[in-house]
Amino acid sequence: MKKINIRKLAPDSIVSGVSSRFFLRHFPLVILVVFFAMGYISVRFDCVTAMETVAALNRKIEITRTETQRERSQYMSATCESSMQSMVDTLHLGLSIQERPPYTLAYDHE
Repeated sequence: MKKINIRKLAPDSIVSGVSSRFFLRHFPLVILVVFFAMGYISVRFDCVTAMETVAALNRKIEITRTETQRERSQYMSATCESSMQSMVDTLHLGLSIQERPPYTLAYDHE
């Protein structure tokens, strides 16, 4: 068996110096490295997927908070109007809530 000195070989011939015997000799180490590489890829994928899920849920929470605030505002406005209307009705003032929103008048001074 002829021994090859790796230091004297050209850089591109180093790849051709690795034989199948190398993998057979270091089979447990090669399997361990492949196992850890696959484990790393799997954990990384799970982490990225979980981070995307968290980001999507955070967006949903913000949307829900905004909708809740809007609904609360509408409820408070309706409650205030109805309590004012009931107070006006008990005092018999003859006032009612306008059906149309108020409008502004514009004056053209030419």
